[in-house]
Amino acid sequence: MELDSPGRLWWCDPGNIPATALLAVGTNVGLWVAGRLLQGVSAGMLWVVCLALLIDTVGAAGIGQAVGVIGIPMSIGPIVGPLFGGVIYSHGGYYAVFGLMFAMLSVDAVLRLAFIEKRAAQKWLEAEPVQPDTPSVRLGPSTTAYAINCNETTDEASLSSQTPHKRIPPLLKVLWSFRMLIGLTGGLLQSSLNVSFDSTLPLIVNALFGWQQTGQGLIFITILLPSLLQPVFGAMTDRYQQGRRLLAAGGCYLATPAYVLLRLVTQDTLNHKALLCVLLLIIGLGMAIAMPAIIAEIGATVADAEKNYPQAIKRSVIATGWSLVNASYAAGCLVGPLFAGFIRDAAGWQTTTWCLGLLSAFTGAFLLLCLGGWIGRIGKGAFTPRVNI
Repeated sequence: MELDSPGRLWWCDPGNIPATALLAVGTNVGLWVAGRLLQGVSAGMLWVVCLALLIDTVGAAGIGQAVGVIGIPMSIGPIVGPLFGGVIYSHGGYYAVFGLMFAMLSVDAVLRLAFIEKRAAQKWLEAEPVQPDTPSVRLGPSTTAYAINCNETTDEASLSSQTPHKRIPPLLKVLWSFRMLIGLTGGLLQSSLNVSFDSTLPLIVNALFGWQQTGQGLIFITILLPSLLQPVFGAMTDRYQQGRRLLAAGGCYLATPAYVLLRLVTQDTLNHKALLCVLLLIIGLGMAIAMPAIIAEIGATVADAEKNYPQAIKRSVIATGWSLVNASYAAGCLVGPLFAGFIRDAAGWQTTTWCLGLLSAFTGAFLLLCLGGWIGRIGKGAFTPRVNI
């Protein structure tokens, strides 16, 4: 699928309006499931295209900070959405919620109309080259034939040199990269940790503190609040060659003791509630540090592959690479809640916190050793800041 064609923002999200309509008028589980499936497909396509547009705009050198910036609304949205939906539902009823959703889709359409892709605007950004006043030279028949012969020879040589690269599909060429495999695995592990609380934390605060839906939703603010710092950590990954490795591993190691100490929250007291909020805030900070570094590394891997094989790897592979990011994150979102939920049901909350801490420590060690290449091959100047000339 060619996601790098002009106007991709328009056709990459075809299912949101019919999906919302199905959810609004649905009266049985089948229609609701179909609507949610369409929403998932549209969200996956839109996420891939947005990341591809991002690297088109800022380039590989600034991808870390840019990923941090877009991580802020992605973290705030899951909090603001349920809160607004709950308030509107309690005051305006079922269909009032979908009225807000259709209004937001209208705003989305207006923003797409106002958006101009960088490649489309390039003809206005670049000044036309000035042609020097040089006398025209008329080529004779022999000169023309010689030029055509040279061009044919050059084209044949170029095609012969490109043939070995074209034997391997671009997707496999990117996927088989050691850096890409490590980045995708790290993204899967980190996203598993990010969403592991989805299946356990609401139940824990309900059992310990008696919190209902509002409190169960608001407790996630402590995890998502540090995401406001993601652009800062993303800028650090852009400045240092090995900053992605250190920040990704450092975020996991920062969250590891906080995961383990969650086992101390056992009573319905103000001190235990404060302890829970502080530990979740530390875990959220670790997530905000690690995730932009991992995504930026995958983006840099795709950009480097396109630079090394410009003829064999077309621009569509940029979107393909970002689709792999989306797939790994989605796989982690599937594994994380199941992992934490099964352990809690089998062995209890205290054992769950130990297992999450061990998973965080393993992820940190894995990223420290392998992200961006094996750590044993790092050069002496790898940790010096980049200087833009």
